[in-house]
Amino acid sequence: MQIQDTAIGLLLSVLGVTVIWHVGSFPMIAGQNYGPDLFPRLAGIGLLLCGNGLVLRGVRARNGIVTLIPGTDTRRGIIAAVYIVASVLSIVVLAEPVGLQILVFVIVLSGLLAAWRRPLAAVVLALGLTVAFDAIFRLLLRVPLPSGLLEGML
Repeated sequence: MQIQDTAIGLLLSVLGVTVIWHVGSFPMIAGQNYGPDLFPRLAGIGLLLCGNGLVLRGVRARNGIVTLIPGTDTRRGIIAAVYIVASVLSIVVLAEPVGLQILVFVIVLSGLLAAWRRPLAAVVLALGLTVAFDAIFRLLLRVPLPSGLLEGML
Protein backbone atom coordinates (compact mmCIF):
# COMPACT_ATOMS: atom_id res chain seq x y z
CA MET A 1 0.00 0.00 0.00
CA GLN A 2 1.28 3.45 -0.88
CA ILE A 3 -0.30 6.65 0.39
CA GLN A 4 -0.18 9.21 -2.39
CA ASP A 5 0.99 12.82 -2.13
CA THR A 6 -2.57 14.12 -2.28
CA ALA A 7 -3.57 12.47 1.01
CA ILE A 8 -0.41 13.49 2.84
CA GLY A 9 -0.67 17.02 1.43
CA LEU A 10 -4.24 17.32 2.67
CA LEU A 11 -3.19 16.20 6.15
CA LEU A 12 -0.27 18.65 6.22
CA SER A 13 -2.49 21.50 5.03
CA VAL A 14 -5.10 20.77 7.70
CA LEU A 15 -2.38 20.57 10.35
CA GLY A 16 -0.88 23.88 9.16
CA VAL A 17 -4.25 25.66 9.29
CA THR A 18 -4.90 24.19 12.75
CA VAL A 19 -1.54 25.41 14.05
CA ILE A 20 -2.04 28.90 12.60
CA TRP A 21 -5.53 29.09 14.10
CA HIS A 22 -4.39 27.84 17.52
CA VAL A 23 -1.44 30.20 17.93
CA GLY A 24 -3.81 33.12 17.44
CA SER A 25 -4.84 32.56 21.06
CA PHE A 26 -1.28 32.96 22.40
CA PRO A 27 -0.78 36.08 24.54
CA MET A 28 1.36 38.92 23.22
CA ILE A 29 4.33 40.16 25.22
CA ALA A 30 4.27 43.87 26.00
CA GLY A 31 7.01 45.89 24.35
CA GLN A 32 7.95 43.29 21.73
CA ASN A 33 7.09 43.17 18.07
CA TYR A 34 6.88 39.37 18.15
CA GLY A 35 5.58 36.97 20.75
CA PRO A 36 5.47 33.27 21.54
CA ASP A 37 3.32 32.67 18.46
CA LEU A 38 6.04 33.56 15.95
CA PHE A 39 7.80 30.22 15.50
CA PRO A 40 4.65 28.05 15.61
CA ARG A 41 2.94 30.39 13.12
CA LEU A 42 5.93 30.14 10.75
CA ALA A 43 5.89 26.36 11.12
CA GLY A 44 2.15 26.31 10.38
CA ILE A 45 2.66 28.45 7.27
CA GLY A 46 5.41 26.08 6.15
CA LEU A 47 3.16 23.06 6.69
CA LEU A 48 0.36 24.74 4.76
CA LEU A 49 2.62 25.65 1.82
CA CYS A 50 4.23 22.21 1.63
CA GLY A 51 0.86 20.48 1.98
CA ASN A 52 -0.65 22.55 -0.81
CA GLY A 53 2.36 21.77 -3.00
CA LEU A 54 1.90 18.05 -2.42
CA VAL A 55 -1.81 18.29 -3.18
CA LEU A 56 -1.08 20.10 -6.46
CA ARG A 57 1.54 17.54 -7.43
CA GLY A 58 -0.85 14.68 -6.63
CA VAL A 59 -3.69 16.27 -8.60
CA ARG A 60 -1.43 16.85 -11.62
CA ALA A 61 -0.23 13.22 -11.51
CA ARG A 62 -3.89 12.08 -11.29
CA ASN A 63 -3.08 9.49 -8.65
CA GLY A 64 -5.64 8.28 -6.17
CA ILE A 65 -5.39 8.72 -2.44
CA VAL A 66 -4.10 5.20 -1.70
CA THR A 67 -2.56 2.73 -4.14
CA LEU A 68 -2.24 -0.96 -3.37
CA ILE A 69 1.05 -2.31 -4.63
CA PRO A 70 1.14 -6.11 -4.91
CA GLY A 71 3.96 -7.81 -3.08
CA THR A 72 4.77 -4.99 -0.66
CA ASP A 73 5.17 -5.61 3.04
CA THR A 74 3.10 -3.19 5.10
CA ARG A 75 4.36 -4.54 8.43
CA ARG A 76 7.45 -2.34 8.35
CA GLY A 77 5.35 0.80 7.84
CA ILE A 78 3.00 -0.18 10.64
CA ILE A 79 5.92 -0.84 12.98
CA ALA A 80 7.42 2.56 12.09
CA ALA A 81 4.11 4.32 12.77
CA VAL A 82 3.73 2.55 16.12
CA TYR A 83 7.34 3.48 16.98
CA ILE A 84 6.67 7.17 16.33
CA VAL A 85 3.43 7.23 18.31
CA ALA A 86 5.03 5.28 21.19
CA SER A 87 8.00 7.68 21.21
CA VAL A 88 5.78 10.74 21.47
CA LEU A 89 3.59 9.15 24.15
CA SER A 90 6.64 8.09 26.16
CA ILE A 91 7.94 11.66 26.12
CA VAL A 92 4.57 12.98 27.26
CA VAL A 93 4.20 10.43 30.05
CA LEU A 94 7.81 9.85 31.17
CA ALA A 95 9.60 13.17 30.59
CA GLU A 96 9.17 14.41 34.16
CA PRO A 97 10.06 11.25 36.13
CA VAL A 98 12.74 9.81 33.81
CA GLY A 99 14.12 12.92 32.13
CA LEU A 100 13.95 14.13 28.57
CA GLN A 101 17.64 13.54 27.89
CA ILE A 102 17.40 9.84 28.78
CA LEU A 103 14.24 9.42 26.71
CA VAL A 104 15.74 11.18 23.68
CA PHE A 105 18.81 8.96 23.89
CA VAL A 106 16.73 5.76 24.11
CA ILE A 107 14.39 6.81 21.29
CA VAL A 108 17.20 7.84 18.94
CA LEU A 109 19.29 4.78 19.81
CA SER A 110 16.43 2.35 19.21
CA GLY A 111 15.61 4.00 15.88
CA LEU A 112 19.22 3.91 14.75
CA LEU A 113 19.64 0.29 15.79
CA ALA A 114 16.51 -0.68 13.88
CA ALA A 115 17.69 1.17 10.76
CA TRP A 116 21.45 0.55 10.79
CA ARG A 117 22.09 -2.49 12.98
CA ARG A 118 25.55 -1.10 13.79
CA PRO A 119 25.61 -0.82 17.59
CA LEU A 120 28.79 1.20 18.15
CA ALA A 121 27.97 3.83 15.52
CA ALA A 122 24.38 4.02 16.79
CA VAL A 123 25.46 4.61 20.40
CA VAL A 124 27.97 7.29 19.42
CA LEU A 125 25.51 9.09 17.14
CA ALA A 126 22.64 8.83 19.64
CA LEU A 127 24.84 10.26 22.39
CA GLY A 128 26.04 13.10 20.18
CA LEU A 129 22.51 13.96 19.03
CA THR A 130 21.23 13.87 22.60
CA VAL A 131 23.95 16.25 23.78
CA ALA A 132 23.28 18.55 20.81
CA PHE A 133 19.52 18.47 21.51
CA ASP A 134 20.08 19.33 25.16
CA ALA A 135 22.56 22.11 24.34
CA ILE A 136 20.27 23.69 21.75
CA PHE A 137 17.22 23.74 23.99
CA ARG A 138 18.85 24.33 27.39
CA LEU A 139 21.66 26.72 26.47
CA LEU A 140 20.73 28.47 23.22
CA LEU A 141 16.95 28.64 23.50
CA ARG A 142 16.89 28.67 27.33
CA VAL A 143 14.02 26.19 27.48
CA PRO A 144 13.93 24.38 30.82
CA LEU A 145 13.86 20.66 30.07
CA PRO A 146 12.77 18.12 32.67
CA SER A 147 15.90 16.29 33.79
CA GLY A 148 14.21 13.57 35.87
CA LEU A 149 16.84 11.10 37.05
CA LEU A 150 19.65 13.40 35.89
CA GLU A 151 18.51 16.27 38.13
CA GLY A 152 21.55 17.90 39.70
CA MET A 153 23.97 16.35 37.19
CA LEU A 154 23.16 18.78 34.38
